Order: sequence, then C-alpha cells, then structure tokens
Amino acid sequence: MKTADLVRATADLGNSNGKIIAGNKKSIDSSNVQEVTKGTFGSWQINDKYYLIGENARAKFDTNKITENKKALLGRILYPFVEDGATVELITLLPLSLYINQDNKEKYAELLKGEYTVINPNEAEKHFTVKSVEICAEGFSSLVTDAKLLQEPLFLVDIGGVDLTGVFVNRTPDANRMFTSERGMNVFYTELGKYLTSKLLETYTNKDTEILYKRYESLSDNLKAIIDEFATDYIERYIYQPLKDIDYKPLLHKLILVGGGAIALKRYLEKDDNITVLENAIWSNVEGANLISLRRNKKKC
Repeated sequence: MKTADLVRATADLGNSNGKIIAGNKKSIDSSNVQEVTKGTFGSWQINDKYYLIGENARAKFDTNKITENKKALLGRILYPFVEDGATVELITLLPLSLYINQDNKEKYAELLKGEYTVINPNEAEKHFTVKSVEICAEGFSSLVTDAKLLQEPLFLVDIGGVDLTGVFVNRTPDANRMFTSERGMNVFYTELGKYLTSKLLETYTNKDTEILYKRYESLSDNLKAIIDEFATDYIERYIYQPLKDIDYKPLLHKLILVGGGAIALKRYLEKDDNITVLENAIWSNVEGANLISLRRNKKKC
C-alpha cells in the first residue's frame, strides 16, 4: 500500500462539534446529524442512507455515542481528508462514563470500522476503509497536553455539547469520584431559550439563543443581566454542586475546565480564581488523544 493511501486521523465525534486532525491539517464543524429521505436538499449519502449534517440538522440531546449517526458523522468529516480508495487508522474518543466499560469501547470500535461510501451533496463520490479504531477517554485526554497537570490531584470538568462530566484525577481518573449529566451546551442553550422567552415574551429556540449568546458583548445591559443570572445559576447547580457531592475542596484541589462549553462559559468560570480553563480547551481532547496513541504505539515497538 502506498503511504499516500494510508491516513492516520484523530477525530472527536462530539455532540456539538466534530473535530479532526490528520497530518498537518485540522477541521472543526457542527456535528448535528439527522437521517432524512433520499432527495432531501443538501443531504449526504453515506452507506446507502441519507443525512443532513451540520447546523441545519437537529441538535443532539442524549449522551450515547454508539449510534449509526456517529458512523455517518465520521464518514462526513473524513471525506475532505482522504482520497478515493484510502485506508484510515482512526483514533477517537468516548465520554468517560462510557469509556470505563470495556464492552462500550469494543462496540464503538466495531461500529466505526469498515467500508465507507460517501457521496456529497454535489454527487462527488469517495470510497474508503476505516481499518482500525483506537479509543481514548474524553476529558482525561486533555490533561496529557500539559504534563504539569498530572503532577498533583485535581478535579477535571469537561463541558461538551451534551455531556457535562466531572472527575477526580490523581494521575488517572477515579471512576468512584465522578459525575456525568446531560447538561452540556445544547441543553444550556435550550434552557436559556426558555428563560429568555419567559422574560422577554418572545420565543427563542436553542439555535436562536446560541446566536444571541455569541453576541453577548453587543447586547443591552438588561439582556446581559438576564443571561448572567441564568448562567450563574446553571454553573452553581450543574457544576459546583455535583463537584461538592464527590468531595471537591477548593483549598485542596485545582479545578481544570475543558471542552467547547468551557470556552463559551469562560467569562463566568474565570471569576473563580481556583479554575483554569485550558487555553486550547476546544482542541485539547483531540490533541491529547493523538499524543496518547503515539505513546502507546511507541511502547509496542
């Protein structure tokens, strides 16, 4: 096999964004996936099914990643990175709540492996094969990007599109001191939309709310105050309280935040001097998974 035919890719098939690094190229885009009927405008054909993939598809609100939609998402995000007939060695991630079960890792790997036929909305077709799948733990992979973070006990919080996970880490994650809830940013925007609707007497969908939230700096003081009130309560209820329940103590433990939600909520999180939002919080999971894979394979040599 020619080297050009083999692609080593690290991908995070997230519930809000899909991210991929292959060689010196990387890409990030909305990971919403919705199965549709043949002929739907803008749809992708992936292994005999049809999907809208991106902002125009329905957002996801459940944590399970072991679904056919994730295979469709992988086909879509690999498409620009592979030539027709390529073979892919994939490194990807599972939420820690799923990762700790060996059966889940095996099922996810088997789901993603195999032949792909992908036809884009312009009817350009590619065939490629995912030969192998290596799986790393979401959240924990981020810590590998900064060796200093693993030198002392800390609590890690990963705010994704659906999952909001916190775990105690003392070199490795402690599954006995962990919480996971479906309170990530897709849910945050949906609930904030309901809150805005009740305050402003005008309907805001989750997508309306996400657009509005990203324009925060240009909003009126009154609207900022409404968002601030909601976000502050959300963080207290779904981050601080669950952390206290697993024995987080600010005087003893640093608190590290990663994930796209950490960036989105940064203005509130960094009011707490004990919190560090990783500078590269959006990409750290993918970069860390790539580093873990390289180290694993080096040991095998």
